[in-house]
Amino acid sequence: TFWKTTKDADNALTAVYASFRNSTFSAVPASGPCTELEYLSDNAVVRGTGGAPLNIQQGGINSTTGGVLNDMWTYSYKGISAANYFLDNFDKVKDFNKLKAEALFIRTFFYNELVVHYGDVPLMLQGAEVGSGYDRMPRTPRAEVVKQMLEDIDFAIKWLPNIAYTDGHAVQGSAVVLKCRILLNDQRYSDVAKLAGDYIHDPNNPFDLADDYAGIFFGKQENNPEIMFSIQFKAPDDFHALDQMVGSRMTIFPSFNLRASYEPNDPRIKMTMYEIGDPWPNNNKSGKFEEDGNKAEGLIPFTQLAFKKYVNPNVEVPKASTLSDQHIVKMRYADLLLMYAEAMFESGQGNDPLALKALNDVRQRPGVNMPVKPQLTREIIRNERRVELAYEGIRYYDIIRWDIAKDVIPTVQYDESGRMRKFDGNLWPIPQSQMDIMGDVWEQNAPWN
Repeated sequence: TFWKTTKDADNALTAVYASFRNSTFSAVPASGPCTELEYLSDNAVVRGTGGAPLNIQQGGINSTTGGVLNDMWTYSYKGISAANYFLDNFDKVKDFNKLKAEALFIRTFFYNELVVHYGDVPLMLQGAEVGSGYDRMPRTPRAEVVKQMLEDIDFAIKWLPNIAYTDGHAVQGSAVVLKCRILLNDQRYSDVAKLAGDYIHDPNNPFDLADDYAGIFFGKQENNPEIMFSIQFKAPDDFHALDQMVGSRMTIFPSFNLRASYEPNDPRIKMTMYEIGDPWPNNNKSGKFEEDGNKAEGLIPFTQLAFKKYVNPNVEVPKASTLSDQHIVKMRYADLLLMYAEAMFESGQGNDPLALKALNDVRQRPGVNMPVKPQLTREIIRNERRVELAYEGIRYYDIIRWDIAKDVIPTVQYDESGRMRKFDGNLWPIPQSQMDIMGDVWEQNAPWN
């Protein structure tokens, strides 16, 4: 009886978007933001003496590890479930292609997360009903899931409006970025080069690089020309704890490896992290980032670095009562430009001036103005992605698809005693709670099977 008016459908779609509101995909009050998951990569280290973060850093994860290994599965399928419910019912009001496109974009987003982390996963395209056999459904081969994702995202690209991103609703550019990510995971570089290139060079492309790199993450997010999709917040009713967890407790902080990846005098260093001696609001003695006079909730990390990107630089000693409402950026134009440069290079078109221009446009953005690169190489492209997109949840997906996680993760020191990280493999185990239900139908991922 709910589905009667267009407003009903709009409200239901808002509930589908709410699937992003958790600490795995954005942020929630009094909990860590999704940006803390940067520690999955070689860019960051997380504090903690137990739980999933420690198991992931020291190696030895298994199907009962919990934490993000469970949450990624659970929250993704909750999002898929919400999208399926919407898709099963919204046409009772009217068949609005734009609404359908948004729901398919969200469902595809979550399926992409699942195949990246778990491989084969059950592909469900309708809401589950008692007696429908969903509880005996096998894991669908990854290739079939990807085929469906591409079909759905093509619909989204066709029907989403080609306008700037403003109000939290996906637009055509959002879907283009998502399709590029899906294709890159399958090394379909020529397809990415054409898709990204056609969109970037279209005179009706509504996106551009912002003139303030730091403002993308705090201070200048509203109607920002570079943000292509984000999870939006607005205090005091809709807030999260990023400033407290990251800015005061410093629960996650940059690794030595990330700091070493920057070229000398790259201004993005100071817009991404605090170093010893930098101006810092949490020191009432010197006003600098140093332990003497530190009034933050946490000690300065052993790397002598802390994240600055996203953090409100004016908030002193943020606590749970401090209302943070930074939008969590999931896609932005610089990423699309760099995916285009990478796809052009990997498909044998690296000498095309447009490919080199895309990378240098990112390096030459106002306020960064790094020297232009005279040519593209794989090393240059990959490092540019690392420093430009640091602490945005991108690096882990990059090192997995490049199949270098096994090489770079063990080079990360994760505590003050000098212990180095270990890596357990590109795929995670299916959560044991799911295997307990489906164990006679599913085979666990290796080496946990």
